[in-house]
Amino acid sequence: MVNKKQIKQLISEILNQLELDGQQAESLVYHTGLVESKYEYLMQVKGPAIGFFQCEIPTAIDICLNYLKYRPKLMKQVANTCKIELKYFLDPKEEDWRMLMQYNIALQISLCRLHYRRVPEALPSNIEEQADQWKRWYNSKLGKGTKKHFIQLVKAYNE
Repeated sequence: MVNKKQIKQLISEILNQLELDGQQAESLVYHTGLVESKYEYLMQVKGPAIGFFQCEIPTAIDICLNYLKYRPKLMKQVANTCKIELKYFLDPKEEDWRMLMQYNIALQISLCRLHYRRVPEALPSNIEEQADQWKRWYNSKLGKGTKKHFIQLVKAYNE
């Protein structure tokens, strides 16, 4: 597992640069990575998801085309923060995003936060609300994860 203090600091710094920070956002993003990969895996063992936050390439491309495209200032902030040329956001290609997502932790953090930014609800204020929002919007009803698993894992790591 990546050093907990370091990954939390990195999440805080990235979200601050994106101006999408705050304790609730940082906690939700950190816990999502913890539940999705325990900060051990950069590729899903049996599946297409990539990075500590286990984002799928079509999800990342959808964020570019259907969210960031209409928020050019935010798109530029993400590109600058992640040190990625803007062209990858304007014309996202699967083969490019596979590598970008696997190797760029700042991008992984940004995509996780942007995924939740699209949720039409307030950020959760406790672990139970985080588990609910994660299951409904991040893991989805088709995902194998459960709210119970989310809560158990977060508590097991004394979060």
